[in-house]
Parts: sequence; structure tokens; C-alpha cells
Amino acid sequence: MQNFSKAQFDLLFNNSKDFVYYMKKNGEDFRYIFLNPPAMQLLSENAIGHSITEMMKNGEYQTIIDNYHQAIEKREQVNYQDYSYIVGEVKKYETTVIPIFEQHEIYVLAITKEIAFNRDVEDKYLFMRSVFSNTFLSTVLVSTDGRFLEANPQFIEDFNLNLEDARLKSLFELPFTSKSVDELKEYLDRVYTGVSIQSKLLNFVDKDGRQRSYTAAFSPLMQENNVAAVFIILQEITQFIQQEQELRTTSIGLSNFKKAINSAAEIAIIDRNGKILDVNRRFVEQTGFCREELIGNSLEVINGKNSTKEIVENIITTLQKGEIWRGELCNHTKKGKIYWTDTTMIPFVDDEGNIQQYISIFYDISDKKGMVNELRNIEQMFKLITENTNDLIVLMNKEGVILYSSSVYTRVLGYEPNELVGQLYTNLLTSDSKGVWTEKLLHIENQNHAKVELTHQSKTGDIFWTECSYTVVNDYVRDQGSYIILVAREITERKEIENQLLFLAFHDTLTHLPNRRYLAKEFPRLLEEAQKNQESLAVLYVDGDNFKTVNDQFGHDVGDVFIYEFGQALGKTVRGNDIVIRMGGDEFAIILTGLDYSEEKRHEQINKIINRINKTLKKGWFISNHHFSPTASIGIALYPDHGQTLEKLLECSDKALYRVKASSKNNFTIFENV
Repeated sequence: MQNFSKAQFDLLFNNSKDFVYYMKKNGEDFRYIFLNPPAMQLLSENAIGHSITEMMKNGEYQTIIDNYHQAIEKREQVNYQDYSYIVGEVKKYETTVIPIFEQHEIYVLAITKEIAFNRDVEDKYLFMRSVFSNTFLSTVLVSTDGRFLEANPQFIEDFNLNLEDARLKSLFELPFTSKSVDELKEYLDRVYTGVSIQSKLLNFVDKDGRQRSYTAAFSPLMQENNVAAVFIILQEITQFIQQEQELRTTSIGLSNFKKAINSAAEIAIIDRNGKILDVNRRFVEQTGFCREELIGNSLEVINGKNSTKEIVENIITTLQKGEIWRGELCNHTKKGKIYWTDTTMIPFVDDEGNIQQYISIFYDISDKKGMVNELRNIEQMFKLITENTNDLIVLMNKEGVILYSSSVYTRVLGYEPNELVGQLYTNLLTSDSKGVWTEKLLHIENQNHAKVELTHQSKTGDIFWTECSYTVVNDYVRDQGSYIILVAREITERKEIENQLLFLAFHDTLTHLPNRRYLAKEFPRLLEEAQKNQESLAVLYVDGDNFKTVNDQFGHDVGDVFIYEFGQALGKTVRGNDIVIRMGGDEFAIILTGLDYSEEKRHEQINKIINRINKTLKKGWFISNHHFSPTASIGIALYPDHGQTLEKLLECSDKALYRVKASSKNNFTIFENV
């Protein structure tokens, strides 16, 4: 049985301007029984029968429920005040809570009325505490003599404070301020004069002993033109500081990478028309030409006699395919001196897969070629030179047994000279290279001179790359090849550079995601696996909604970070065997593999992934203290339903995307054959 009937409640409170709630205790929560018109207008007509936690947010109901429980525990009326911030206006309310006990049931009658909002220090303090009590920002109130007065729950949790023990103690004696005492004193002295201070960096020590970085805002609380206290609001930026340090480390790494390239080889950057755009200092020193004579000219200015028409055509054909060309070229300096180079030419493509530039890396190998020629004729000279060169040189018989090794070989591999002679050369190689060299030995009689890249393993287990030139030396008495001279140069650094450059050729420089060229290279393999396993593929064409407004409102730097975060969000949502590609601008493609042939199961698989995408995007991210939670429009094409080739599937998914953007955005649709 209830204390009030509906008629009695309406008779008492229907014409009241106050907010009146009659509720029944339900566990730790309270369920609405009756509400007068103002209360019903504030909440909803549907509130009756529902609980407080169902109708209000956590930051709004916690104080209410705490006071209700206090009234029940004391078994007497409780009054409390709180604040509301509505449409730019601060309102102050006083609530009277009356507990009602009837048999085994407990009811609460709550009457809330608006009261005058006095602008004294107490009201200002209580209001600010109310606003910040449930925020993720840490806030603390400090007196004008530097004593700790109050802190919100987030601050207490961050720094493991006992509020009662800390209250009225000097802020500068509390352990969490040990890293920023001087800065705190300086800023507080300025705020005590009545000025506000924004965005100051402070370092505090949290409950786990870790240093955490914050931006701090200091706001004075005024009373009759005097500062009565100071509010400090902290926003943590520890992660941003760490990211900045990581970026600085990356920048240093890139700078060292550039220095390594410039110190190891001659570099020339060439446009797609074959004109030199830039060269490094080693290139200028090697050729004897000044930069002005090289820029705008072609590489023909240094080409030697061996650059035949066939070699040039082979270089052009290879590069136009988007592939890397490697080979030996004979060049000449401005004064006509001939020199040989081991040359690597790498094409750079844009987001559309079009070649924009080439980078040519030249390693001077003149000494090595001259050395090999000398070794063919004079054995004594052979030993003299090999003992005074940085190249690794070994002489072996046609079975691969070492007859002689240079001192560099023994020094680099960590062996004594007598430990190498008599053992198989393959014992010095890694397992992968053993197979490569064994295959070469099987056909050694048919080769006079050739090159091979091998990985060596030292006595201590260290592995390094080498480029090996080997020559078969004829035994003129028996008229058959009987010795093999192998000259190796360590190229570990060059291989690392080439691998990084190759990564850049197949990945987007902003998001580090695979690009169109990577997709074109990998899709045939995905198609073959799908056919083999009788599985379906899906091509999702993803376009971010309203990306242009980010650039317009926040600038291109924030826009670039936004694109990067968008790509990372897509990558987190897909499965390990799926691929996310940046197509260009704000457009991405996702290739879903291993899908079921059954239409119903396949749609279920796709829906799960798209739901994850939408959930991740809705959660969003922060950039420069701005939160972004974008949406995306997605067009979908299916293999084999809509096409058998990458081009056809991209075309169909693009058409499906167009339908989504033309109708609603923030949606997806599967292509339909018309």
C-alpha cells in the first residue's frame, strides 16, 4: 500500500511550480511513482515506472541518489543544494528529501525548488565543484596561502589522496607536486593578483610513482574584488608528450638514414622525363661536374661506352613497369676518366600508381673489377691485393672447397685463417643462401662470370648480407674450369635502404597503409586463394563523410592527422587476413577475404565488420584537444557475384558508394546489377 494515491498527490502538488517526485526504493535505485507537471516536463511522461538510473546520466544522478540514501539512513528530512548549467545559464536549486517508511517498503518524496543564486565565493566554489565533480579533468581548490582545500574524484583517484588527511596542508608539501613546486609557486603568485593563467605545462607524480604531464589552467575565485581561492584544472597530455618524443626520435632516425645514404653512395634523383632534379655531394665529387652542369641534364652526360642501346632499353622497360633495375654501368667523369658502378634505379609512384620520379644509387666498383682482372693473371699480385682490400675474397675449387681466403674474410667472420681453408664454402652461409650457392655450383661450368647475393653467418652467429661476384678461372692444361674466385662486398646497409625504399613504393606516405600499387600486386594472389578454397571476396570502397570540413575548419596539418587516424581506425576493425588500402584523399578500400559463398552467412560476416567500423569511428579520437568521431559511407562489391577482376570490383563498389552518398551518407550498400 502507498502513502499517496494519485488523486491525493495531484491535489497537493499539481499546481505547484516546484519539481515534485514521489519514488519507491528499489534496491540501491529509486523508481518513479508520481510526478507533478513541472517534473514530468523536465524528465518525460515515460519516466513513471522507470528508475532514476534509466532516466538520467551517471554524472547527473549520483548526487541525487546519495542524498536519498542519506535521508533513509538518518530516517529524517535532508536538504541539499546543487547547480544546473542550462543553455548558458547557471541555476541553483534546493531539494528537500522526506523518507517515508511503510511496513517493508520505503518511499521518498523529493521537492526541488529554484533559489536565488548568490555570487559569493561559496556559490562559485560549489558550482565549479558541481561542474567538475564528474569530469575526466582533475581539479583542485587552493587557498591564497597555498593550502590544499578541495579536489574532485578524478584528482583523488589520479594521485591516491586521502582528502581529509590532505585538506589544509601546504600544496607544495604533498608528494604529487614534487616535480613542479617552483612552477606552481610562480603561477599561483600571479593568479593571486587576480589574473587567469591558461595552458601551463606541469609534471606530477601519480599514485604508482610515474611522472605524468598536464596542461594546467588557473582561475581565481573573487570576493569583493579580492582573490579568495584558486581553482586549478589539469588536463593530462602524457601520451602527447611521449608521441612528441617518439616523433623526434623518428626524425633523428630519418636524418641519420639520409646521412647513411649520402656517405655510402652517389645519389641522383631524376624526373619521369629523364632529367636530373638533384644529386648528392658524393655524385658531384665523383663525376667532377658542378651541380649547375648536372641539374636539368640527363644521365647521358656521364654514361660510358658500355651503355649500349640494349642496356638503355632494358633500364627503361624495367622502370616503366614500376620495377627496380639493378646492374653494372660504366661511367666517365668530366675529365673522361672511366669508372664502374653497381647501380640501383628505383621508381617512385603517386597514389594513382603513376611514376613521378626515379632515384638512382651508384656504388663505385671500379676497384673490384680491376682487382678481379688482375687476379686472373698474376697469383702473387692476387694475394698482395686481397690482403689489402676491404672486400671479402675467397678462392675455391669447383666442388666449393675453400683453397684460400683473404684476411678480411677471416676477420669479419671471426675465424683463424687455417680454420677456413679446406672446409666447404657453404658452411659460412645461412641455410637460405646454402641452397642458392649449391644451385650455382651445379651449373658453374657454364658460367664465366656472374653475381649473386648471399647472407653469411659469422662464427659468433652474426648475419650480414654480401654481394658476390664470382669468376671461373680456366685450367689451360686440362682446358676446363677448375677454380672459382669469389669477391664479396658487405651490403647489409644497402639492403636495409633498398627494403625501406621498396616499402615506400608500395605504401602511402601519410597513413603507412598499402597503396593502389600494393593492391594491384597482391590481388591476383588473393583471387587465386579464393578460387582454390571456394571462398568469396568483398571489396569495400570507404569514403569519409564531410572530411573537407576538417581541413577547412582546422587546417591541413590537423587534416593529415585526421586521415592518418581514420586509416588506423579502419585497420583495427578488420581481421588479420584482410587488407586496408588508402586509395587517395579521403577514400580507402578494404579487401575482405575468406568469406562464405552462402549469401546469408556472407552478409552476416560483412555486417559484423561494418558494425565494428562504425563503432570504432563513433568512439573517435582527439587531435589538438579536439574530439573527432567521423562517419563513413561504404559501397560493397562481391567476388564472384559482381566481377572477376580487381578493376571490375572497384568499379562496382564505387558505384555502390555513389548511391550511398547520394541518398543518406553514414550508411552502406551492396552493388546491385541493373
